[in-house]
Amino acid sequence: MASTTFSGPVTSTNGFIGNLTGTVTGTVAVTTLTAAGSVTAAQSGTTFVLSSATEFATTLPAPAAGLVYTFIVGAAPSGANYTIVTASSANIIKGQAYPASGDAGDTGTADDTISFVSAAAVAGDSVTVFSDGTSWFAKGFCAVATGITFTQAS
Repeated sequence: MASTTFSGPVTSTNGFIGNLTGTVTGTVAVTTLTAAGSVTAAQSGTTFVLSSATEFATTLPAPAAGLVYTFIVGAAPSGANYTIVTASSANIIKGQAYPASGDAGDTGTADDTISFVSAAAVAGDSVTVFSDGTSWFAKGFCAVATGITFTQAS
């Protein structure tokens, strides 16, 4: 996990005022993806920014307890979808998309593909996936109901 060193005045909510020097931990790695590829178990905890003129698929590793990744649209897809797919097309994604529009979003119960849909997903739409060792659990946030979909390609 990355860390940042800081120094300077601090005011807390309980009225403490003083100077503090130390290290902030808990920041996450951020990687921009611009082409098709696979993420690895070693990249667990990473936030991936999807940013390309030509959309692509990103393949998740085999499920392992505690693996977690976040995918954020950096450049809105146009012409094709950004997709997040399971290894070997395993139908093990379960999750929901929550649109800011207030409309009902898509859900998945036994799927192998999460799509950021072309002409619907916008910069800032995101999905976080977490594995319990057997399945991938997904929680997505999008601007419109059709921005994120869960499907079974095979």
